[in-house]
Amino acid sequence: MPKPASVQNNIPVKESSKWLAFEYIMQKYGGVALVLIVCLGLLGLFSDGILSSKRLSDPSHELSVEYEKVGRIDSDMNIKIETAATGENVTLVLSGDLMEANEIKSLYPAAERMTSHNGELVLHYRASATPGPLAVWLGVTPRQVGDHQYTLRSGDKTLTFSQFILP
Repeated sequence: MPKPASVQNNIPVKESSKWLAFEYIMQKYGGVALVLIVCLGLLGLFSDGILSSKRLSDPSHELSVEYEKVGRIDSDMNIKIETAATGENVTLVLSGDLMEANEIKSLYPAAERMTSHNGELVLHYRASATPGPLAVWLGVTPRQVGDHQYTLRSGDKTLTFSQFILP
């Protein structure tokens, strides 16, 4: 039975040595690369984990923030803010991309007064009757992919930090 005209082709297949070499390298080292990517993911390079967790504080250690350097869009993340106990009222100001790039899901402890204007979130806390630092937990869900810069201020102390959000 003769082959249809569309199947009969006397032109030889052109093989590219560049793509043959690429295929050889992928067959030889692809498994190692895959295992390496999985291990880095388990360690937290792409989201929550040892390689992603970061703690940043000012030189006097009176203001600090713990956060994830790398996160994923629509994944809940925590930002922990600590201030030294001064016996006075505390005002925390969060600015930068925080309000635009994230949805704030939770705030603990609740602020006595909270305002938002010009892209800044201002939290007012009364002086605590118990000694020790004030720790504020902010639960956020990223809504925009990319590198986001944030600024945290309390009195004359300022911290700037960034997060990279993956799709």
